[in-house]
Amino acid sequence: MSISQLAPPALVATLASAQDAVGTAAGMGVAGVSNSDLGLAITALSELESQAAALRLALAAEADSRDVARDTADTGTDAWLARLTGDTREVNAGGIRLARLLQEKYDATREAFAGGRLRIAQVRVIVNAAEQSPSEATTDQVRAAEEWLVGKATGDGNRRGRPMDARRLRQAARRMFARIDADLAARHESILLGREHRHAEQETFLALHDNGNGTFSGRFLLPELHGKMLRRALDRLTSPRRLTRDPLGQPIVDESAPGTDYGRHTYEAEGAALCELIEHLPTEGHAANGVELLITLDLDDLVADLRESGAHDGSARLETGDLITAATARRLACEAGLIPAVLGGASEPLDLGRLRRLHSRPQRRALSLLYDSCAITGCSRPFAWCEIHHPQPWSRGGRTHLSNALPLCGHHHRIAHDPGWDLRHHGDGDRRFHRRR
Repeated sequence: MSISQLAPPALVATLASAQDAVGTAAGMGVAGVSNSDLGLAITALSELESQAAALRLALAAEADSRDVARDTADTGTDAWLARLTGDTREVNAGGIRLARLLQEKYDATREAFAGGRLRIAQVRVIVNAAEQSPSEATTDQVRAAEEWLVGKATGDGNRRGRPMDARRLRQAARRMFARIDADLAARHESILLGREHRHAEQETFLALHDNGNGTFSGRFLLPELHGKMLRRALDRLTSPRRLTRDPLGQPIVDESAPGTDYGRHTYEAEGAALCELIEHLPTEGHAANGVELLITLDLDDLVADLRESGAHDGSARLETGDLITAATARRLACEAGLIPAVLGGASEPLDLGRLRRLHSRPQRRALSLLYDSCAITGCSRPFAWCEIHHPQPWSRGGRTHLSNALPLCGHHHRIAHDPGWDLRHHGDGDRRFHRRR
């Protein structure tokens, strides 16, 4: 039902005209709009949406004050609004609360919202932050803090005049009393952080689903601290830079780095970084979590050379019963927390464990004196994040010795086990990967 089909009081008639105007604009089509007019139109519509949202909240608050739900036999104003709008009762209940607070307390926010200068998400940030003001804050102090935050949201209070989105505004809200009173600011920040922390703990979740096709998918929500820690770890683990310089200052292009034909989309690179992070979960020491997996594979698959014509990669089995490729098992044989079990022709165990395969901690310390980062020229991944690779594979008689050890970051270690790439030493410590032709 359109507004024009309803009774025609002045407000309803005006809204009907506005609805018709928007409908006319929508019917004009957008293909012929210039680039500059596209921006102007989107800005105007954003302001119009805010004005409409502000008016809708005001009408909802008025309906609640009159208890119109009693006349329609609805169980509350939120239920009455849900029937009219299609939004849930919970959403409408939150809107009614926000509308009341705007009418009763927060004039600066209400006026900017009604003028189309604030978005509903910004309004919620401002009001929620102001509602958590310290009890000792006076009405004038809260009003001054609210006006400062509105200025940040609209851009009027910023040097470059750029508005803050809701996420950045939430950070600024923690400092909304800073120019008014230092003690109030500290108290208010403590209140906000404490509430955010409790909310984050309650809302934190992780949902993982086995897709049955060799992949898992999932969703999660983390507290801000842990999200930033994960963000920092993934940033450090994302792929090496493609263009860098050698010790003599000459430019070098890392053919294997993302951005080349081998490259990945940003999300794919971060997915690979998350896998690398999981593979490096500690099993010993102060931060140990005790996670270990036993990998079983045949000797023939361990020593297979995929570069030989007709060679078959084979498979390996985890103790969970899941299968992975033998190539993956060969790479993981270098990793902490993964124990290879090598079987002979009659499935007899030829080697169980890793002591003869992995470089010892003293060897790793000695290697750290030779390298401070990944051994591939131009890769700045710190040594602490690197895995020790056998240039001459252990499966082919390579010794676990410093002369047969290179620290490689997760990305370059995967490339080292990819038969499509060659690792070449150009002298003076210059090591690079080259695609096989």
